[in-house]
Amino acid sequence: MEKFKKYTILYLEDDEAVRTINSRFLKRMFNELYEAADGLEGLSLYKKHNPDIILTDIQMPEMDGITLAKQIRQNDNTTKIIISTAFSDKEYLLEAIELHLEKYIIKPLTSRNLIPALTKAVDDLEKNKNSKIEITEDFYFNTQTSVFYFEEKVIELNKKELLFLKLLCLNKNRVVSYEEIEQYVWEEEYMSLNSLRTTIGFLRKKIPVNCIKNISNMGYKLKLES
Repeated sequence: MEKFKKYTILYLEDDEAVRTINSRFLKRMFNELYEAADGLEGLSLYKKHNPDIILTDIQMPEMDGITLAKQIRQNDNTTKIIISTAFSDKEYLLEAIELHLEKYIIKPLTSRNLIPALTKAVDDLEKNKNSKIEITEDFYFNTQTSVFYFEEKVIELNKKELLFLKLLCLNKNRVVSYEEIEQYVWEEEYMSLNSLRTTIGFLRKKIPVNCIKNISNMGYKLKLES
């Protein structure tokens, strides 16, 4: 259980008696526990504390758990979200899949159904830690998913932009030559310097400034924060 102590959790449940009982259990496991009685309060706490894991009921006043998850998933694909409900509903299950939720648990919450869900969430968080290449404080690459994030938001890149930036990340401590870029990014196509500069020009508009450095007559490399 020691690995749980590294992480924070937000727990949403409108039934005060149930919330009190489960909160005692969660407090013993996690570094910090935040509690909310409804979705709006929970969303406010999420924005303020940015917890690692969210455990939320579906049926709540003000804002239900699925709507809360949709709000969070607009800009955040990394926070682990576990949904709990008193009933099984196929419609909710389908929405849960689309929102990349960690688990859908049927109440009552017990150590038997809750601990496996929390363990999976924490294990995934541990894997993501080890798969993160930081370029700046707020800009990083997840090697497992091949997705770039800036301020915890996914950066939308086209294929060549993604491959170019990924190549630099995987070789972050050296200069990547023009030949390597042509083979990896353009594959079987011919790469002109003009087409490379155009791709990099569009890419620079999507990422923090001065991250990509041109080494004259050699190639490109990442400019990492020290």
